[in-house]
Amino acid sequence: MSEQSVTTPTPARIHDFAWGLGRTATLVTALDLDVFTAIAEGNDTLEDLGRRTGASRRGLHALLTALHASEFVHREGDRYRLADDVATYLVRGSRAYLGDMRHIHRELNYRIWPQLTEAVRSGIPCKEIFADRADDVWGKITPYLDALGVGAGRWIAGAVEGLVRPRPRILDVGCGYGGTGRALTESWGGTVVGIDREISVSEARRLARDAGLGDRAEYRSGDLFTEPWGGPYDVVLLGNLLHGYPPAQVREILRLSAAALADDGVLLLYEIVPDDTETDPVGAFFSLQMLMTSEGSAHSLDDYGQWLAEAGLPVRRQLRSPTGPGTLVAATRGAVS
Repeated sequence: MSEQSVTTPTPARIHDFAWGLGRTATLVTALDLDVFTAIAEGNDTLEDLGRRTGASRRGLHALLTALHASEFVHREGDRYRLADDVATYLVRGSRAYLGDMRHIHRELNYRIWPQLTEAVRSGIPCKEIFADRADDVWGKITPYLDALGVGAGRWIAGAVEGLVRPRPRILDVGCGYGGTGRALTESWGGTVVGIDREISVSEARRLARDAGLGDRAEYRSGDLFTEPWGGPYDVVLLGNLLHGYPPAQVREILRLSAAALADDGVLLLYEIVPDDTETDPVGAFFSLQMLMTSEGSAHSLDDYGQWLAEAGLPVRRQLRSPTGPGTLVAATRGAVS
C-alpha cells in the first residue's frame, strides 16, 4: 500500500454527514406513508405498496432505494423485507412502536434546525417550547415521548433493584402522559402521583385507566414551581425533564425533590446526557436542540452529581440504558456506596 493511499483524506465522511437531513426526511416519509406496516402486512412489492399507500411507483421506488441503502429494508429480487429493529419498533400496532417520532421532526425539527446558525451566534432560543406550554407541538410529540418513557420505565424497574422498597409511592414530576411512572407502577405494584400541565395529565389519566391502574394513579395539573408536591414519597422520578431548564431551576427542582422524599426514598433521574468523552452524537445533537428550544441544556453527569450532592442526595447508582441514549442516575440520602 502506498504512503499516499494511507495519508490522503477523502471527503466521504463529510458527504455522509451532510446528507443527514435526507436520512431524517426518508424515515419520516416512510412513517407518514406507513410503508413499514404495509410491508409487515405482506405488501412487499412495489405494486402492492402502491395500492396500499396510494403513492406513485416512481416515488416509492426512489424511497425504497434510500431505505434499502440505509438498511431499513432489504431487497430480495422484486420483494422487500424489514430489518429486525424496524419490524420491532416501526410497525404500527407493535407494543414497542416508536413511529410517532415523525411528529418531532415534522412539527419541530424541520422548523428549528435551519435556524441553528443564528441560535449559535446569539445563544438565544429560536422557539421556546418549554416556556410556551400552550404550544400545540406538545400534543403532537408527546405520544412518541410516552412510548419512549414506557420502555425506559421497564428498564429502570430492573436497574434499581435493591434500592426501592416494595410497592412504593411514586411522584412523577413533569410526567407528560405518564409513561415512565406508569411502567414503574405496573412493575413494582405501587402507586403514582403525576404533576404536569392539564393537557398532558388528562391524557395520562386515560392511559392509566386503560392500563388497569385504577385508583393507583393520580394526576394533578399545575406549575412545578408553585404546585404543592405533597409527600413523603418513596420514589421521586425526574424523567427527561431537567434538560429544559437552566442550572438555577434544575437546582430548585432537585431541592423540591429532596423535600418530597421519604428519609429512605430514592430520586430517579433519567436524561439524555453527553458521554464522558463528549463524542456521543445523540447527546451532542441534543445539546444543540436545547440551545434552539430552551434555556436548558443536555447537562453533564458531573453537573448532575454536584447539584444532587448540594440537595443532600449523593449518587448511589449510574447506568446508561442499553437500548437508547438515556442515562439513569439514582440518588438517596446518606453515604455513597
